[in-house]
Amino acid sequence: MKTSYKIFAVLVVGLLAAGTASAQYGRLNLNINYSINTPVGDFKDVVNKTSYRSWAASLLYGINDKISVGLGTGFQDFYQKYPRQVYKLEDGGDISAVLTNSVQTIPILAQAQYNFTPGAVVQPYVGVGVGGNLILYRQYLGEFGSSATKFGFAARPEAGVFIPFRKGGPAGITVRADYNYMPIDYNELQGVSNWGAGVGVKFPLQ
Repeated sequence: MKTSYKIFAVLVVGLLAAGTASAQYGRLNLNINYSINTPVGDFKDVVNKTSYRSWAASLLYGINDKISVGLGTGFQDFYQKYPRQVYKLEDGGDISAVLTNSVQTIPILAQAQYNFTPGAVVQPYVGVGVGGNLILYRQYLGEFGSSATKFGFAARPEAGVFIPFRKGGPAGITVRADYNYMPIDYNELQGVSNWGAGVGVKFPLQ
């Protein structure tokens, strides 16, 4: 948890700095969301519990009143401990131990959003992000641990609604759902794709 907060703070500061430098070219909006994420597909063989320790953030520039483009990032923290049982070792021996899997993902995405009803009281939108994904994987078999850091492809289609604090205002609440497509091929970790849903705030940086 402490690691996720540190990463979040560094990224938000960086996004704010970028927004200040580019503000003269148009309105920039910062979106920050708390997320809940559920593993899907092969990822469920490693971790099948929903994560309540995730967030997403994006910095988007409005090209016009409907289309915005920019950068997005986030942090997802998945963790699961399995009951003690007997496992086979690579040397052919057996060990009775508790198995623990820990996976964190940090996507870095180029994003675009389309707002269907700008200026309305409730504004539905769709978006997509494409880029890379830093994956930190740790596994513990009793007292024996292993870890790996991998980088792979990531894509994140999403849909949601923006509800401004006042009609036509630039700041407000966002409610969203997304699908995080994150393929990887590393031992038993065959992908870290997941469904996500979250709520957050959106506000201009100028």
